[in-house]
Amino acid sequence: MARRVIGNLPAEVTSFIGRHDELAEARRLLPTTRVLTLLGPGGIGKTRLSRQLGAAAGRAFRDGVWLVELADVHDPDLVTLTVAEALHLRDDTTAPLPRLLEFLAAKRLLLILDNCEHLIDACAALVERIVTATTGVRVVATSREVLGIAGEQVMPVPPLPVGDIPGAHVVPAEHDSDAVRLLVERASAVDPGFASTPANRVTLAAICRRLDGMPLALELAALRLRVLSPAQLLDRLDDTMGLLRTGPRTAPQRRQTIEGAVRWSYELCTPAEQMLWQQLSVFAGGLDIDAAEAVCLLPGHDLIDALSGLVDKSVLALRRTDDAARYSMLEPIRQFGHDRLAESGGETAVRERHRDHYRLLALRGYRAYGNHEDLAWFGAVDRDHANIRSALQFSLTDTPHLALDTATALRPYWEHYRFLSEGVRWIMDSLARAPDATAAERALALASAGSLAASLSDRESAALYVDESAALAMDLGAIDILAETRLDQALIAFTDGDNALSLTLSDQAAALAREAGHVAAEMDSLAYGFLCATLLEDDRSTQIAEKFRAVTERQGVHMLGGLALWAVGVDHWRHGNQDAAAAYMSRAVETFADFDRCVWLASVFDGMAWTAAARGDMERAARLMGAAQTLQRSTVRLAHAITTAIGEKVRVQVQEVLGENEFRAAYDIGAALALPAAIDFALGRKPEAAAVPPDPVRTKRSETFAPTSLTRRETDIARLIAAGHTNKRIAAELVISVRTAETHVQHILTKLDFTSRTQIVGWVRDHDL
Repeated sequence: MARRVIGNLPAEVTSFIGRHDELAEARRLLPTTRVLTLLGPGGIGKTRLSRQLGAAAGRAFRDGVWLVELADVHDPDLVTLTVAEALHLRDDTTAPLPRLLEFLAAKRLLLILDNCEHLIDACAALVERIVTATTGVRVVATSREVLGIAGEQVMPVPPLPVGDIPGAHVVPAEHDSDAVRLLVERASAVDPGFASTPANRVTLAAICRRLDGMPLALELAALRLRVLSPAQLLDRLDDTMGLLRTGPRTAPQRRQTIEGAVRWSYELCTPAEQMLWQQLSVFAGGLDIDAAEAVCLLPGHDLIDALSGLVDKSVLALRRTDDAARYSMLEPIRQFGHDRLAESGGETAVRERHRDHYRLLALRGYRAYGNHEDLAWFGAVDRDHANIRSALQFSLTDTPHLALDTATALRPYWEHYRFLSEGVRWIMDSLARAPDATAAERALALASAGSLAASLSDRESAALYVDESAALAMDLGAIDILAETRLDQALIAFTDGDNALSLTLSDQAAALAREAGHVAAEMDSLAYGFLCATLLEDDRSTQIAEKFRAVTERQGVHMLGGLALWAVGVDHWRHGNQDAAAAYMSRAVETFADFDRCVWLASVFDGMAWTAAARGDMERAARLMGAAQTLQRSTVRLAHAITTAIGEKVRVQVQEVLGENEFRAAYDIGAALALPAAIDFALGRKPEAAAVPPDPVRTKRSETFAPTSLTRRETDIARLIAAGHTNKRIAAELVISVRTAETHVQHILTKLDFTSRTQIVGWVRDHDL
């Protein structure tokens, strides 16, 4: 069975056409250089080629292939943080580059930096630091210009071959160029009745030559074959491209081609669709229907109709997750819309509505954090992190006071999702540009910045922020802000190593928060108080844990509720009540599992490992320790203090019982588990994949049926099944009905003589699809 490539490469939903020579050349070059840059214009296919290269070469990289998408990053200072985020490193240090280099030092992995051109200097500087500080990291960059660093190997990505038989009347099918194959493949995906025939092959080849073999242009053209014959398409394409090529002679030919293809799609849109296309270009990283309705204005037109039209024309890509639709644009298409919006003079008004929408989302955090609404809020903020960054950057210029309250309200997100230094930066940049901020606004902002700075162990900055915030809060009589500053002082005391003072200050913060009715601050204070009491082995830890749980239970299930369950579980473990400890830990895992990117899961896995060890199940304990390490448990400093002080003792105990070899084997199995599998293992819901014996029936059948047994569309669907997609999600990905998806799945099962989707998963892996 082919080994699965570790990393974050997305499942591809369409087949990879052609590029055999380019892929082979890239695979040949990759072992000879530390930096390979795939160079070419927008729409040439650099991104897809880089992902295919990563999938093909991934088994040579023990620590995986990691894709870093930079198209939605517009601030050079965020490049390092974006790379760290893709590698699941948290933004919890004032020196992200040293932390990143330290993490990569012993790794053997491939980094794919996609869309570097608009951040070329920052990308070049970062890549140069990575390759000089590591020995096992290689970088593939996609860009419209070279990085220009020592040792860079540049590989230009050409258009797809279009063939060279312009005078032929009939082109044999075996002579179809890669460009024609791509055009036919994509056209048949949207119109199952479409096919390449002896009668239309010459025309299809002519279309591909007119589009210079540009993959994006071909994919846009394929959509027109739903309603036009190849001859009609060629006639209209000739007219459109001819008109467009009367533009500046200095523009590169390929740039004219992609511009022409996108403009052609634009001119086929209705006026309402064109207007919507322009306004949607202000979004970064995608959007949902609520955002579209809040930001985009189409006087006299129905927005849903225009949105549907853009999806039908493949200007917008539609993805559904848990019944929520999300839309996105390819970067060349977004850039074209943005250029038209700027030309219209309406960009500022659209960006103001965009800013206001995401500001309101941020402000919801004051109500949502610490109760049953926080799951939805954290999820929404995380999905739209790129949009929030864009809105904050726009606000800093003309309305810094709006940037200030937005960044301040996001404090729980910056903290729990570990964007600590980013949060400090937005808050302090906003304060610097908003000298007219009220005393209350300034006090609250400084309290939030102080909390984040203390979590970064930046004691000097934290103390500076907190001292000013506390003085302002005292003058205002703002007990709620005083509660936050007292908790910040507890964090600073912990940084100083004074756990007893930290516990005292946490108790004071909880009392102030109760007096002010600031429930979220009370829960935060109780959480830190428990951690300090546990480190001190103070008997008050039980009382604090139970108080913490009682307060959170009154608020409903939420992130702090999961933390309270973990606290009670740790306290039961410390007092020898292992059954109760395991039960509370399991409930904590179930709560945290709902939160994407939740940093507390590692701490819970550690706690479950301690309980397993106390029960004598050393192999389970070792696997849970491995799973915790994969989640980078060092990112929550107070919790890490416990896992260092306590966990190391348990680890030594487990190693002594198992022996070094058996411990390492079990630990590595846990570390190799994907997060969903690790959660299932922790909860005992099913055995992890590594323990499942091979299916001899599936193995025999997978040898019998080759990938060519399926059509291209069926192969695409098989890949999605292997990626864990349901029929409903497959339908959303491919923009087909659920019934059609079900029919395709049944055909796959019948052709392969299988009886379950699990067998399809194995077949896809066996054939390395």
